[in-house]
Amino acid sequence: MDKKQLVKLVSSFSMADGGLYKRSPNGNAYFMMNMLTEHMDYIEWVQDTLEHLTKTSVSKIKNPYKNPQTRICSRTLPFFTKIHGRVYKGNYKSLDPHALKMLDWEMLSIFHMADGCLYVEQPNPKKGLVNHSPNISLNMKRLSYGDIWFLKKTIKDRLGIEYNIGQQNYRGKTYYFLRLRNKDVKKFSEGVLPYTCPSFYYKVYDSVRKAPVQQDDDIV
Repeated sequence: MDKKQLVKLVSSFSMADGGLYKRSPNGNAYFMMNMLTEHMDYIEWVQDTLEHLTKTSVSKIKNPYKNPQTRICSRTLPFFTKIHGRVYKGNYKSLDPHALKMLDWEMLSIFHMADGCLYVEQPNPKKGLVNHSPNISLNMKRLSYGDIWFLKKTIKDRLGIEYNIGQQNYRGKTYYFLRLRNKDVKKFSEGVLPYTCPSFYYKVYDSVRKAPVQQDDDIV
């Protein structure tokens, strides 16, 4: 795997469910991610990618009040420190502007697996809804409005699909998220599916079946 691909993937994992951390201000950063164990295919993909750079460890997280989780943790590395400097602004986890220049369907699939949502509203003539209506959103609500707008613009410029910016107020604070235009659902689904881990197929819309993609061999 070449360095450009590694930068793209590690940055994407870090902007999504993973994170880059330092044990001391002047030390090198390491990668760590907690993920539901049911998504072991995604965890193994992240591990295989990181192993091109350094050793990693995988462990189960014991928490009787939550679904089983698995943690992956790497050794410290200057490679991670460089990305950490672009993503983190103090305690604020933003976007990696360098990596976003490489945004493609694979990167968007990582964001969608981590923070995306698919809701399919069933037909209801009483409400005037005669067709299955997919609602696809990207809920990176930690991001500021400026970062959300920049991500929306980058996706449109590079992939030709467009999200609208939505907002939600919770406990006096405003959060922003992205909602995909209905006209782009088919193009989005066909673009991200080849890079989506099977355990996340439920987040991808099958325009033929009018439902989330199934894991059966005869469908995917």
